Amino acid sequence: MKWNEKVYSLMKKERINQKQLSKLSGIAESSLSRYLKGDIIPRMDIIVNIANALHVETSYFLEENDRGQTAYNAIATAIARKGTELTPEEKNKLIALLLGGSKDV
Repeated sequence: MKWNEKVYSLMKKERINQKQLSKLSGIAESSLSRYLKGDIIPRMDIIVNIANALHVETSYFLEENDRGQTAYNAIATAIARKGTELTPEEKNKLIALLLGGSKDV
C-alpha cells in the first residue's frame, strides 16, 4: 500500500476529512491535496506532521526498506531546512550531542 493510501485509510478510521487533516497537521489544504494525489513527494517533516495528526509513527508511512533510515532522514531534513537559523552555540551543542557529549541542550 502506498503512503497516501495509508493516509486515506487512517482518515477514514479517524473519521476526518482532508480539511480537518489540514488543520490538525498544520499543512495548507492545497498542499495536502497535492501530496495525497501524488503530484508532489512530501518532505520528511510533512510526513511527520501527518503522522502526528493521525496518531501513528512516521515509520508506518515508509516502505519496509526505508525504515532503517527514518531517524537520520528526519534529522538531516530538519538541519538542512533550519541549520542557518542556529546560533554558533546551538550548533556546537548539537555537534556535542551527536558525538555523545553533553546532553544539556
